[in-house]
Amino acid sequence: MSEFENVLKQLRSFGPYQRRVFVLVSMFETPAAWAMLLPIFLNVVPKQQCVEPLDTNATETSLDTNITTKLCMGSGDLRPGVMFCEDIQSIVSEWSLVCNMDWVPSTITTIQMCGLLVGALVMGQLADIFGRRKLLYIAYSLLLAFSLGSAFANSWQLFAAFRFFIGALVGSVMVVNFVLPLEFVTPSWRTFCGCVGFWAVGLMTLAIWGYFITNWRYLIIGTSTTGIFMLLSWWFVPESPRWLLSKGRFKEAEDILKEIAKYNNLSLPDLTALQKASEVRSRPEKRHKNFSYWHIFQTWDMSKNSLIVMYGWFVSSSVYYGLNFNTSNLAGNLHLNVFISGLVEIPALVYVVALNNRVGRRKITLSLMLLAGVSCLAVLGITLIDESQTVLIIVVAMIGKSAISGGWAATQVFSAETFPTVVRNIGIGTCAMSARIGGIAAPQIVRLSKGSVDVLPFAVFGTLALLCGFLMLCLPETNKQPLKDHIMTVPESDSKVLARFQLHKSKPISLSFALPLLCLCSASGNRLAFRDLESG
Repeated sequence: MSEFENVLKQLRSFGPYQRRVFVLVSMFETPAAWAMLLPIFLNVVPKQQCVEPLDTNATETSLDTNITTKLCMGSGDLRPGVMFCEDIQSIVSEWSLVCNMDWVPSTITTIQMCGLLVGALVMGQLADIFGRRKLLYIAYSLLLAFSLGSAFANSWQLFAAFRFFIGALVGSVMVVNFVLPLEFVTPSWRTFCGCVGFWAVGLMTLAIWGYFITNWRYLIIGTSTTGIFMLLSWWFVPESPRWLLSKGRFKEAEDILKEIAKYNNLSLPDLTALQKASEVRSRPEKRHKNFSYWHIFQTWDMSKNSLIVMYGWFVSSSVYYGLNFNTSNLAGNLHLNVFISGLVEIPALVYVVALNNRVGRRKITLSLMLLAGVSCLAVLGITLIDESQTVLIIVVAMIGKSAISGGWAATQVFSAETFPTVVRNIGIGTCAMSARIGGIAAPQIVRLSKGSVDVLPFAVFGTLALLCGFLMLCLPETNKQPLKDHIMTVPESDSKVLARFQLHKSKPISLSFALPLLCLCSASGNRLAFRDLESG
């Protein structure tokens, strides 16, 4: 909506009011990261100790490794007299999740990732129907409640159920958390708001939480109760005026714009153009129209763009988590490893923020995806040549992780700018769903290392990232372009061509038909085949 972009520029593109909204909304990422990444410490397997001899000739022995042969009987049960001796109380020691139960912790994490998928899928559409602000605080409040409740679970089965809902609510919070700040700023600030956040801060501070609190129940209680203070921001975070205008609610949007002008010490610009646009959206045939997931595939260009950005999120998630799983032998203790894994993401984010507006979305995303892919393939090559180069392998893998972190951030900004406002939350929700599928797939890709070629996962990750980088070139450049607010209509010159493919306004393109022709869509140089409703 060019009219809204002009108003934002007159109110300062990233003035004090917008900075306040950005900081407050972004701060939700820290407690969300705590809730999401707690399994790093909850699933720790403490050292074990035999307090009774395993045979009459044995003496009391501490056992750190090979617990399957030393601590487990032939039936798979824990040997009598075995207890956990390390001063760490995790769900593993709480419910003896070793031996024939050692599959439970990873399964619980998989269940949590499935919850993330469901949450992203559901929240994307709900936030586009009912608004960003209300759904953000509802989802976050439920997240705190379920997280706190999981600390009192009396069985791993009940705990797994809690983790599913925690995952779903983290996914819900992150979908709205990403979109809301972007709708308060002009194009020049989208990269900053889309990349700079507090997720890495959450990962690094989680290491501090885990260092000082070794009891898993107290750790959950501490992180959950600390997050309650974020609810106080309700009185300082408004609804998205862009969303209100897309729903024809001009009066509410006007009140927020007046508040922005007052807070930024500026006079309110002329809102006549916005009011006229709002009157158009207030017509009965437009006012009550709700959008669903099929709308992001309603036209040929939208189908192509949606499939590409969904694939980008899938690759980003699978490679990101896959590289994490493959660097578990990083030198140092667990808490330091977690801290470094958060710290390493910062350089790539700085790169995106510094150059994304200057170079463009496509080139920046391409460069980072290529670096991630080349790094993964380099790990493959180094390992095949000399697998003893452990330090070098870890360094190259961490370069790949840094690159995929920046690539994911750049892809997120690119995605948010690709979808129109009326389906932006739905589009981001769909992308987040794809990312969750990637996160679920990552452990299974890592399991390929159990076969004859132990570095096969890096070949898969490298290939996925390289393909993703080149596909990003098929998207239209959105740098310094106004955000689209509505799904485009079909120009008269293209109506006959599109009719041949049954791309009518009331019928979405078939995904099975769109996928084989994905690259063919870009052959015309990403020509914009649709015009904004506002210009019609």
